[in-house]
Amino acid sequence: MKNIHHPAPISRRGFLSASATAGLLWSPALAGCGSLEIRGDEGEEARSVIFLVADGMNTGTWTLADYYLQHRSKQRTEWVQLYQQNAVTRALMETCSANSRVTDSAAAASAWSTGIRIDNGAINFAPDGSELEPIHRRVQQSGRSTGLVTTTRITHATPAAFAANVKVRGEEDTIARQYLEREVDVLLGGGEKNFSALTRADGIDLKQQYQAAGYQLLQSRDQLLNMGEERAKRLLGLFWPSHLPYSIDRNQQPEIAQQVPTLAEMMRRALSTLEQNRHGFLLQVEGGRVDHGGHGNDVGAIVHDQLAFDECIAVAREYSQQHPETLVIVTTDHGCGGCQLNGVGSGYRDTDQTFFAGIDAIGASYEYLQSVVSSMDADQFKALVQQRLQVEIDDKRQQQLVVARAKGGYAVANLLRSWHDSYARTGVNWTSGNHTGEFVELCAWGPGSAAIGQWIRNTDLHPVIGRALQLS
Repeated sequence: MKNIHHPAPISRRGFLSASATAGLLWSPALAGCGSLEIRGDEGEEARSVIFLVADGMNTGTWTLADYYLQHRSKQRTEWVQLYQQNAVTRALMETCSANSRVTDSAAAASAWSTGIRIDNGAINFAPDGSELEPIHRRVQQSGRSTGLVTTTRITHATPAAFAANVKVRGEEDTIARQYLEREVDVLLGGGEKNFSALTRADGIDLKQQYQAAGYQLLQSRDQLLNMGEERAKRLLGLFWPSHLPYSIDRNQQPEIAQQVPTLAEMMRRALSTLEQNRHGFLLQVEGGRVDHGGHGNDVGAIVHDQLAFDECIAVAREYSQQHPETLVIVTTDHGCGGCQLNGVGSGYRDTDQTFFAGIDAIGASYEYLQSVVSSMDADQFKALVQQRLQVEIDDKRQQQLVVARAKGGYAVANLLRSWHDSYARTGVNWTSGNHTGEFVELCAWGPGSAAIGQWIRNTDLHPVIGRALQLS
């Protein structure tokens, strides 16, 4: 065991008050939280587990975020700092599903949850059709609490796989009902539409049912940050109708920032609620929009959402320093988009300037620009695209835009992406808009982390958690 000096403990009040700065993407309060003491005995029991997932994170995404943070603040990401300090167990993880070398998020998270590989598209149903027990049930039976926090809809595949069972991952109305029936203690993210009587297919007001069952309903950042000293034991936080906006848009739009908390802020609130259970908890925290940035080949969106996820590693470090009986796992379920920084110019000498200036110049996601096109006239939208992407819309492009708007779907976002040309402007290129099948990064610290080998399958994490929590 390596003995590394601990920083001074942080009080509970101090831990919670730090959430006021958690929304600042490069906040010094969240950087360099001190060194960790390795606790790697396989036989050690953990009281709690924090499971951090940067959904859809290629190694290229991980690298871009670190390079850009160095450019902006002269420091490395929290994840890289863990490796620099040699303070964690590090592994490569194979991410295959039962029916494909390239997994989807439903099958990947189900592998963690059950220890069994299943087919893409299902959540905790085996290939033979049998229903599998999600890890939430085993954790709950041990007397512990459970929580799910995400930047996607809270009913999306990765959080759902820790608590729900559906044969088709798109059954999100059912997932929302199962969370209530199975008493998941903390649910924070997007996806209000799956809980509202106005938008659910069955017309049921699930929000009211959650409140009747003792959940405190939160629907704004202010409500999340200002709950007062009296803490509810169960939370339902729904901060957007569907997925939460990308971090780049939250950072640029005050009206979004006022409504939507950061992932780190949600994580802090979840921890302060779950820690009321003296037996401990399992908390999954997902940076889910990293994956969406990969699907959309949106370099500005993916870099900023990866950095927002990295803030959560700092929160986990703080918490585990105060609570060393906590096992922390940080990983991704698969890659997405295959983004990489490529050499630019003669001898690649233009690479750095192209990348840093190119990311600095991006002020919106393609998704955000698509969302506002119908509310603007042609000149207004032309000016906005020029301001946020430095892309000129001439008469020819204006006609292409008219056609794309008529098509609907992602047509406008895809058109903006083609005009923007991320390789020409940033040096970043993509292999596809799909998931990818490479081995992925994983690190862990705390009780039971030494049980993780240097190369593992996604299913191997299930028994690691089970042994650490001594689940029956």
